Amino acid sequence: MNPRTRKAALYAIGVVAILASANALAHSYAGLYDWAIHHRLTGWQAMSWPAEIDVFLAVGELALYVAYLDGWPARQRVWPWATALTGLMVSVAGNVGHIQGGPGDPVSVTDRVTAATSPLAAFAGLSVGLLVVKMTRQQAARRRPAAALMLAPPPAAGVVLMRPSGAGSGAAGTGPDPRLLRDATLIVQNASARGQRVSQRTLARELRGHGHHFPNDHLRQIAETIGLARNVAA
Repeated sequence: MNPRTRKAALYAIGVVAILASANALAHSYAGLYDWAIHHRLTGWQAMSWPAEIDVFLAVGELALYVAYLDGWPARQRVWPWATALTGLMVSVAGNVGHIQGGPGDPVSVTDRVTAATSPLAAFAGLSVGLLVVKMTRQQAARRRPAAALMLAPPPAAGVVLMRPSGAGSGAAGTGPDPRLLRDATLIVQNASARGQRVSQRTLARELRGHGHHFPNDHLRQIAETIGLARNVAA
C-alpha cells in the first residue's frame, strides 16, 4: 500500500473510532442517568453518577492505548485491562437495569440487548484501535533492519571515532570511522521505518548516546556521507 494512503487510512480509523466511542458513551450516559433517576438520585447527583461508572471504561481504554504505544510489558497491562473490563461490566449492568416495563408492556430481550449496545460499542472501538496499533508496530518492526539490534558496542571513553588528517599512507583520506557511519546509517533507517525524519542535531545526540565522540564541525560531513543532508533537503 502507498505510504500516504496507509497513513490516511490509519488516521481515518482513529477518527471514526473516537467519534463512535464518544457517541456510544453519550448513549451510555443517558441510560445510566435514567438508572440514577429511578433510584432516588436527583439534581447534580443524578447528572454526575453516570460519570462515576463510564470514567473507568474511558480511563482504562486510554491507559491501554498508552500501554501498547509505549510497549508496556504484559504484567503492567493487567490493571488497565481490569479497569476497562470492570467499567464495561458495570456500565452494561446499569444500562440494562434502567429498562423498566409497564403494565401490559414487559421488557423484552431485544430491549435489554439494545440497552447494552452502547457500552459494548465503546469497548469494540477500543478493540479495533488496539488491533491497529498492534499491527502497525509489528509492521514497523518487520521493516526495521535486523542489524539495528546489533549496534556496535560503545568505544572506550575519550576515543574519537574520526580519522585525523594525515593519518598515514594507509588511510584513505580524512573522514568518519566506518563504525560511526554504520551506526549513523542504522539510526536513520530506524527513524525512516517509523515514518520519522532525523535532523543533524538528533543524529549527533543519538550517536553520542552510543558512545561515539566527534567534534561538531564533523557533523555535516557525517550527514553528507550517509545521505542525510540530501534526504532532509528533499
